[in-house]
Parts: sequence; C-alpha cells; structure tokens
Amino acid sequence: MMHIPLRLTDIEIVRHLFVYFIIAGAIVLFLVVFFVSFYSHKYAAKSGEVDEPQQLHGNRKFEVLLTLIAVGITVFFLIMTFRAMSAIQNVPDNPKPDLIITGHQWWWEAEYPKSGVVTANEIHIPTGKKILLQLNSADVIHDWWVPALGRKMDMIPGLTNHTYMIAEEPGEYLGSCSEFCGAEHALMRIRVIAQTPTDFEKWQKQQLQPVIKDGNALFQKGKNIFERKTCTNCHAINGTDYNANIGPNLTHFASRSRFLSDYKENNKHNLRAWLKDPQKVKPLAKMPDFIFSEEELDALTTYIHHLK
Repeated sequence: MMHIPLRLTDIEIVRHLFVYFIIAGAIVLFLVVFFVSFYSHKYAAKSGEVDEPQQLHGNRKFEVLLTLIAVGITVFFLIMTFRAMSAIQNVPDNPKPDLIITGHQWWWEAEYPKSGVVTANEIHIPTGKKILLQLNSADVIHDWWVPALGRKMDMIPGLTNHTYMIAEEPGEYLGSCSEFCGAEHALMRIRVIAQTPTDFEKWQKQQLQPVIKDGNALFQKGKNIFERKTCTNCHAINGTDYNANIGPNLTHFASRSRFLSDYKENNKHNLRAWLKDPQKVKPLAKMPDFIFSEEELDALTTYIHHLK
C-alpha cells in the first residue's frame, strides 16, 4: 500500500492523496473508453449483414470482477483518507497555539499568545515554521481557508478547532471564508503575509509599541471625536481604556496595507470614504453611519490614519 510520510506538511499530504485519486480516475477512464470502443467495434454489424447480431445478456463472472475492483478501490482510498486525516490532525492533547484566529461578521481577529500582539485582518507568520492555529467564532459558523498554506477548518460558535499552517517561502498568501456566514461573506477575505523569522520579529516588536496618543491639532480633534462618538464601544486600542472587540482592533491600523477584510487598500481616501458612508463602500456591513460633518471626517481620518 502507498505510504504517506508523516514528515510532509499538511498541504503536501493532501496533495499526495489528490494525486492518487487522479491516477486512479485516469486509469478507470482509460479502461472504460477502451472497452466501450473495443466492444463497439467487435460487435458492430458487418458490411452486408442483414440479420440482427446475437444478443448477449449479462456475464456474471465479469460483473463480479467489476464489483470486486470497485470495492477494492473504495476500500483503498478509504484507508488512505483515514491515514491522511490522522497525519494532518496530529494536534497535541493540551495545545498551546501559536496564533488564535477568531472569525467575526465580517472580519478576522488575530491574537499571538506568546507575544501578546493583537491585530485584525492582516495576518503575519514566520516562514519555515509549522504554525498551530486555534480557530474560534464570535458569532456564526465561519471557515478558515488559505489554500496554499493548509486545509480548510470550520470555526463554530462554542467549539474550539485547531489546524496547522506553514509557509516555506516569504510572500503574501490569499484566502477567504469558505462557509456562508451572512451578507458580506463574499468579501470576508484573508491575507497572510509570510516573513523571514527576522522580519516577523521586527513586525511583532512594532506591533507592541505604544499607540500614538499625541499629534497636531487635527489629530487631537479626531481623537476627541473617536471617543465622543462612541467608536470605543466597538473598537479596541491597546494602551488605552478601549478594549471592545465588536469591531477590529485599531491599535496599529495604519501599518496594515489593506482594511475591511482585505477589501480596500488602506489609504486616507478609502478610509475617509468608509467613515463617510460605510454602506456605500461595503453594503450591509455592521459599521454604523454616524453622519459626520466634513470637518469631523477630516479630523477622524487624520487620527486613525496615524495609528501606526
């Protein structure tokens, strides 16, 4: 029987199993086409024949042989599938995750327990390390899936799931929620940024820096608006008294290349448009429309855009 080495990464194990399915399917397809063509030619009416060819009805030995082959293939792949499942779900009994991902409608919360970093939507990981993910849901069923890095895993309210993720090369890896979770499901995207261990540590240290609390007059005005308009009821900013997590954590919001679950590029123009009319930018999103004045929009945009 074919062997699945346990030293392979999860995605390689699944890829190997997929290749076996392709090989078996190709062989079956070839045999079906071959025998249909062969017997169609063998028993075709010959030129000049007027009598109906002899009609044959069934061949018990051949039918038994086909049944045994089908059962054998099914049992083979059943065993291979169970072996693959066992190999990729080798989570320890008392797991200590490297990264905790919580799915919200419609954004991703990321917590790094070992360093204390908490961020949203833009996920950073070091290359060459098998990352143990803990997956939770804050509301409905979501499904974490970054195809190039690992397999799908459901995020079910009240249930904690685990899976592994690994990136061998630096780069940006895209994924999405793969379980319908409401109106904005299609725009609940994932961007995982894999960095060298050195660059990843630099990113963590930057994320642990104190949040910017002082700035010019427009910054201070935006900060006051942020507090007065109850933005703090939904958004956390580390190093302050704001610790809600109904909406994404904004501590180092401006350091992220994209926002709105990877939907928009993170710049002042898009941020201002979002604050001005959330439903126009992302219909049915849960961000309320505060109906800010133009001056308030300028100030609030300046404040949030400086949270690096």
